[in-house]
Amino acid sequence: MKRVVAVLLCAFALTTAVSAQAKKKQVAVCLPGSVEFFAVERKGMDKAAAEFNLQLTYSDAEWDAGKQLNQVENFVTKGVDAIMLCARDPLALLPAVKMCNQAKIPLITFTNTLGSDQNGQYPGVVTFIGINDIAYGTMMGKMAKQLLGDKSANIVLIEGEPGTSAQRMRNDGFRAELKDSKYKIIYSQAIPGWTKEGSLAAMEAFLQKGQDFDLVSAEWTDGAVAAAKAIKEAGLKGKFITALEYSKALQAEIKAGNVHMTAYASIIDMGYLAVQKTADYLSGKKISSYIEVVPTVVDKSNVDKFVPEM
Repeated sequence: MKRVVAVLLCAFALTTAVSAQAKKKQVAVCLPGSVEFFAVERKGMDKAAAEFNLQLTYSDAEWDAGKQLNQVENFVTKGVDAIMLCARDPLALLPAVKMCNQAKIPLITFTNTLGSDQNGQYPGVVTFIGINDIAYGTMMGKMAKQLLGDKSANIVLIEGEPGTSAQRMRNDGFRAELKDSKYKIIYSQAIPGWTKEGSLAAMEAFLQKGQDFDLVSAEWTDGAVAAAKAIKEAGLKGKFITALEYSKALQAEIKAGNVHMTAYASIIDMGYLAVQKTADYLSGKKISSYIEVVPTVVDKSNVDKFVPEM
């Protein structure tokens, strides 16, 4: 009799486990390409998925907008419960909205926006979770003003992956903040894949021209780290460097006085928040159409207060 009861209990436990697995909502996460930022963001996403009983399936578009659109279409065909999209291109991916809406699959955007609105607002998109990249660029412009003051100055601008909302909007916010200043952007370059290698090559190519400059503004950490390396190897002194985002390598450069300012927001927390809000929506909760993450300025005076995640 005891053996029969034990067998029945095991069968019940197995059935319960299978049932729990079946109840997991299936969520597709469409990433634009592979960089360390997204590897770190996935840690937060995976943590939230485990807590909120979601099954995440990731795709990587390898910085190809057409490929990402096809990936969205494939997830729509599979009938997932929601699609989380970090768009490779804010305009080229707009057909994803119609695809999802027609299939009645909620579309949530995060980190990179769809459309041209700085808050990620677009009809048919449930919500955008992330940093306002116009404000991020404006923050970088304010850093420049703090370092350069009211004098005339020449600036080098290192931008991220061309065509992404982050690259476009950070650029727009930066230039708008500086439009009435005495500063001149004498060189700018967008770097495919947000790579350190591409940034270093661009900076070295600029330095070979022999043009005088006062500041390098980079839209992300590796751009600033690469600029610091190129400037040091060229034997130049008295140059300012600023960045956005935060990493171990950048923290070391700030402590050494080679990079002067950046901005910090937890990438893990951003990933967690994006999945949490998706789970909230799928459970029937009302969520805001824009959930903003606000970064904090970091310099040598407070650099030890923030732990790098990259």
